[in-house]
Amino acid sequence: MRQIAAALVLACLAASPLAAQDIASARLIQPTDRYDHGVLGDALEWGGLEMRLTNGQRLRVTLPQSRVFEDVEARLSDFDGDGRPEVMVVETDIATGGSLAIYDATGKRAATAHIGQTHRWLAPAGWGDFDGDGQIEIAYVDRPHLARELVFVRLVGDRLIELARLKGVTNHRISDDVISGGLRRCNGRDSLILANADWSQVTEVTWGATGPQARALGPLRRGADIQAARRCP
Repeated sequence: MRQIAAALVLACLAASPLAAQDIASARLIQPTDRYDHGVLGDALEWGGLEMRLTNGQRLRVTLPQSRVFEDVEARLSDFDGDGRPEVMVVETDIATGGSLAIYDATGKRAATAHIGQTHRWLAPAGWGDFDGDGQIEIAYVDRPHLARELVFVRLVGDRLIELARLKGVTNHRISDDVISGGLRRCNGRDSLILANADWSQVTEVTWGATGPQARALGPLRRGADIQAARRCP
């Protein structure tokens, strides 16, 4: 497991063993202007993450000065199918760019490699059983303003294992304070709703026999078109 570049402050551990507790909620904290990317529309990112456990304890992750959480929210879900929730967030190194990170009640559990240079970001797209094998896949768009490449990974132990990539889709425009699209679950099948590379078409990504594939659903005239497409017909 990669080195944890954060301080995890745990309160009242002796009275209530951490291993027996689940995460009930999570939020980004400690706004900071130490990173000058501003891809989400303002000069502030986040220096910390707070997780509240089911017994009321609060765990706080404080990143070093060389890192920020460059995201719109901390996402709480069971990402590996073990029945216990984890937290997903974009963690950016100021020198080497964004990575997708998973935290649990013990600290940083897994992360993708950082993109490789400053001012390079990724945007979470959603998670579900996209390939129909009964396991959860996590999807994100690698450099949604440049590479526009959808990446599927799976959380296995303390690793995020890459499964597939698909070029030509995106879910964020520079300075937007939201990440567009997400999971669509219809008739027992999971897919992703995104935009195509030039934001002209609402796009659905499904997983077929040869891997992920994209199809246009219709013209993209406004952001609400993407959200509307997440509803089942």
